Amino acid sequence: MWINDITVFSYSVDYAYVTYTMSRSDYLPSSLTGELAALKDLGPVLLGLVPRSPVIVNAGMDHVMMSGMAAKAVLDVACWDILGKAMQLPTATLLGGRLADDLPAFSVIGVGDPITGVEKARGELEKGLTAMQLKVGDDPLRRVKAIREAMPDSIELWADANGGRNLDQALRFCRALGQDITVALEQPCRLLSDCGEVGQHTGLPIALDESIVTMADLVAAYVAGITGVNIKVSRVGGFTKARVLRDAAVALDMMVTIDDTGGCCFQSRPEALVSEAICTFHLLYVALPEPGLFIS
Repeated sequence: MWINDITVFSYSVDYAYVTYTMSRSDYLPSSLTGELAALKDLGPVLLGLVPRSPVIVNAGMDHVMMSGMAAKAVLDVACWDILGKAMQLPTATLLGGRLADDLPAFSVIGVGDPITGVEKARGELEKGLTAMQLKVGDDPLRRVKAIREAMPDSIELWADANGGRNLDQALRFCRALGQDITVALEQPCRLLSDCGEVGQHTGLPIALDESIVTMADLVAAYVAGITGVNIKVSRVGGFTKARVLRDAAVALDMMVTIDDTGGCCFQSRPEALVSEAICTFHLLYVALPEPGLFIS
C-alpha cells in the first residue's frame, strides 16, 4: 500500500507471522514507480524460499536484479523480523545486540534563509537536541555561519550538501568559512574522490552518505581519508548488508551515523535496531523520526 508516496510492505508466511516494513523513494537513485516495479519482479523470487534465512533471500534477489535497493530493503527487513518472531528474539539481538541503549539523536535544519535556520536550530536546542545536520541551500555560507555562531560550542553541527557541490565549490566554501568556525561536512561532492580531496585540503572531517552502497565503496572511502559514514538501510538493500557495512566501518575506526529517508515508525525503528549494536565511541548520531508521518 502507499501512504504519502511511501511503500509499506506486508509479508505473511504460512506459520502465521506477519510483518510490515516501509521504504520512501523520493530520494536517492530510486523512484516510487521504479521500486514498485522492482517489488513485482522480486516477488516471484521469494516463492519457495524460507524467510527465516535472510542471506539466502538476499542472494536470490541479487541474482535477478542489481538495482532496486529500496525494494530489496523492505523485503530483507521483513525477513529479519520474521526470523526474530520465529526464534522469539528481538531483531536487535539478531543484528548484534544492544551496546547503546540511549541513542544520540540529531535533527535536520532544512534549507532557508539564515534567520529561519537560526530560529529552527534554537527550537531544536530547547528540545534537548545536541546535534544538527544543516542542509546546504542557496546561501549556505551565511546560514552555516549564523547557526554556528548562535549555538553553544557543545552542539555538534555539520553541513550536508547531498553531493550537490563540485570540488571547486566545496573548496571555496570551506575556505570562506574561515579558521574560527569548524563544522564537519557530509557528502560535499558527488564523487567519492572529490570528497576525499576536500578533506585532505581543508583538514575538516568528511562523512560520506550517498557514495556508500557497497563494501568496495566503504574501503575506498577509508583509503581516501574519509572519517565517517552515514548508512541508510534502504540505500544499501536492508539489514543484511547494513550490518556488514556497520561492523566493517567500526573495525576501520570510522564514525557511523544511521539514518534514512524521512518516514514514520516503520522507517525509524530499523535505524535504531542497526544503531544499537554500535558502541558509543563509534556511533555518531541516529536520525529523529520525521514528524507528521503517521499511519492510522
